[in-house]
Amino acid sequence: MNPELAVLLPTCNRLHPLILTLSGLAGQTIAAFHLVVSDQSREPAGNDRVVQTLCRILEARGTSLEWHTRGPVHGIAEQREFLLNRTHADLVLFLDDDVFMEPGVLERLVRTMQKEQCGFVGAFPSGLSFLHDVRPDQQFIEFWDGPVGPETIGPGTPEWKRGDLHRAANLWHVSRRLRPGEHRLYKVAWVASCNLYDRKKLKAVGGFSFWNRLPRYHSGEDVLVQNLLMRRWGGCAIIPSGTFHAEVSSTVLNEQGGVDGHALDLLPEMAAKYCSPEQERR
Repeated sequence: MNPELAVLLPTCNRLHPLILTLSGLAGQTIAAFHLVVSDQSREPAGNDRVVQTLCRILEARGTSLEWHTRGPVHGIAEQREFLLNRTHADLVLFLDDDVFMEPGVLERLVRTMQKEQCGFVGAFPSGLSFLHDVRPDQQFIEFWDGPVGPETIGPGTPEWKRGDLHRAANLWHVSRRLRPGEHRLYKVAWVASCNLYDRKKLKAVGGFSFWNRLPRYHSGEDVLVQNLLMRRWGGCAIIPSGTFHAEVSSTVLNEQGGVDGHALDLLPEMAAKYCSPEQERR
């Protein structure tokens, strides 16, 4: 029996990248999913005729669509919590509005989750403006050679350096070393932009309900929940990822180009609450 699948897509003032993202979704080999969009753009993206056409294409292929134009803006963690609460699907893909997915990526993510039964499976997008910027010192990769299992890592641990692989086009360069048609799973510190979660496991670590403890301009919400999920069920990412970044300006930054808070500041408290031996026994 195929699991129920929802794609959760937050967007804010990114019409052109959103069109890129919807185009990738319209070309997936899996079409029977529920797409939920939370749009907080100044000019609602749903009014755009190209967006409307892509939505019709998705619906004609078998996708059910739910579009929310909403405010006020509280930041990306609140967007994710709103979207998560709009579905009861077994699996939820959080897809950012600046990511293009090659055909077949969604199916690979679902099959991986069905096999591994872990907390999340990511497909990190490469930035191909770095196509000719080869960085061997940032291309260390650790493959999962057996089942994906729990890991406890954090800032300052050696495993945190795994994040270097997700800079520039490092992952794309490493993927070129694989044999034609070869697909592998690798170990991560976190994965941004395109992640498939087991919804019940994500809710079991609180989802993104901590959003109201963060300032409007924040980051790290996905890093935090993935760290909690890794501690209990493990997490991984696929290579080749088959995803590519639009490389447009971030919408989570303040006027100074930074953030006013990072969700990882909550990690010790959240780990004690959701990942303690007492919690496991309950």
